[in-house]
Amino acid sequence: MGIQPLVPVTGSYLDLDMNNQCYINCPILRTVYGWHLNDEYNSALKKAERFRSYYEELYRERHWLIKSLFRSNATVKDSIYAFKKGYLDYIDKSRDINTWQEISNALKSASENEDSKFVVYAYTLSQTFGKIIKKDMARNTFHEFTLYCTPLNCTVLACTQDGIQAFLASMFHSSLKDFVCEGHFTVYRGAVIDDLKLLEGYENGSVIITTTFLSTSTEQNVSNTFKDRNSNNPNEISVSCTYLLHNRRHTALNISSLSAFPMEGEILLYPYVPFRIISFEKHLEQKQINVVLEEIDDVENCNAALFV
Repeated sequence: MGIQPLVPVTGSYLDLDMNNQCYINCPILRTVYGWHLNDEYNSALKKAERFRSYYEELYRERHWLIKSLFRSNATVKDSIYAFKKGYLDYIDKSRDINTWQEISNALKSASENEDSKFVVYAYTLSQTFGKIIKKDMARNTFHEFTLYCTPLNCTVLACTQDGIQAFLASMFHSSLKDFVCEGHFTVYRGAVIDDLKLLEGYENGSVIITTTFLSTSTEQNVSNTFKDRNSNNPNEISVSCTYLLHNRRHTALNISSLSAFPMEGEILLYPYVPFRIISFEKHLEQKQINVVLEEIDDVENCNAALFV
């Protein structure tokens, strides 16, 4: 289910270029994480809302006149083609050829059937595949939100932005509408970090934005298995996150019946979703941090986004 912390993952030819970082003033390779801390001006909140609005509009039915004058709605086939040509083809697949072939077959089925359920299945087939996507998505968000990069001045975005955006677009397709989580429910996520600086500034009342897909579970005992520390690393700290979800929008997907591992009861949180920290407890002697986050409702999120 990949609930581990997001760290640089080898296995992508793209990394060879991106380790040189950007053309202009970008830091050297850093560990990325699944959250971005909002600032006092709500800058991240506004950007996240714009990004989400873009993806949600992609597949909405257009007026017949617009479709006749321009092109038809975006398709899963378009997204898969862009993802493969701009991203997947550059990943080193030599270590597990059979699994990568299965992933390729699933994406081919998604393209031929205009059905993103096959995309979800492909995403869950390989932990390596999922880690690469999540790492690059989180790194892209860091470069866009924190460093204000663009593909014109940043090797990171130039190499991965188009492919990652194409993959994300496929995950907003209407073929997944029956799996969008609705109502009020609680999910859990376990992680391990080795540097407290990753959580500097996080406290009760802080607003965070998810920077990538986050795997969670409806079963707390499942998430607990992903927060076990390595006894050989004394700096590691377990982080237990409880997410309280409320809204009826495309922020979480119940993929348990679509996953290659249905027994995990996985709920996939989408990127660019705002949460408020309502409890942040550090127990450093036990090397344990407990965080409770509540999804910000649509009204509050939209009001913040209006002041751009």
